[in-house]
Amino acid sequence: MKKIILPLLLISTGVFASLESKLDALNIPDDKVTPLVSEDKLYIVNTRYSSLRNRHEVTLGGARDFMADSHLESRQVSGTYRYHINSKFSLGLRHSIFENDLTESGDELFGNESILPDSDYAIKSTEFFGTYNLFYGKLRVSSKKVVYFDNYVTLGYGKVELASMETSTYSADIGVAFWLGKSMSARLGVKNDFYMQQKIKGNEAAHNMMGYVEFGYLFGEGSRL
Repeated sequence: MKKIILPLLLISTGVFASLESKLDALNIPDDKVTPLVSEDKLYIVNTRYSSLRNRHEVTLGGARDFMADSHLESRQVSGTYRYHINSKFSLGLRHSIFENDLTESGDELFGNESILPDSDYAIKSTEFFGTYNLFYGKLRVSSKKVVYFDNYVTLGYGKVELASMETSTYSADIGVAFWLGKSMSARLGVKNDFYMQQKIKGNEAAHNMMGYVEFGYLFGEGSRL
């Protein structure tokens, strides 16, 4: 009987010793991190779903002026070309055509008193601009669908043809570009145009605030380098 009990005691002692050593290994001082975390390097990678480097984008869009004269309603149709140098910077060229109509109050003024508003409205414009993407992110629209986007700012310079003359125009806008798949884009933004207009009482600074929507197509596969 003793010959059977002795080996069992030795085996059980070894098992308990093994368990005790494993439990001791789990007892980590409060001022230390777990060996798994402390010895491994952790990385957060946020790569683009579709590269913008060395790609060309063509968009068509429409806009409405929220700062137009109270007697005049102004809308805009634009065609835009952008060259994406990399994921942050792009250069572009935009040509816009304006459509101007009298508002209800403008129609009443003209119908009752045969007076047209003193407004040197824009007819068309062409401008060059540069864009900087502030940050890149993604928006989950469903459990399986993610839309990627860039928030951007733009500064531009060009020429605008007014009812009275052609003059220089400066622009600044901020917007969001949504990347739909690898080749489509949609943009929402607010664009501010600044120029001098001619009125009866003399030259006057004009400020147009255009809320716009654009839809576009990206050419090329892009480069990761």
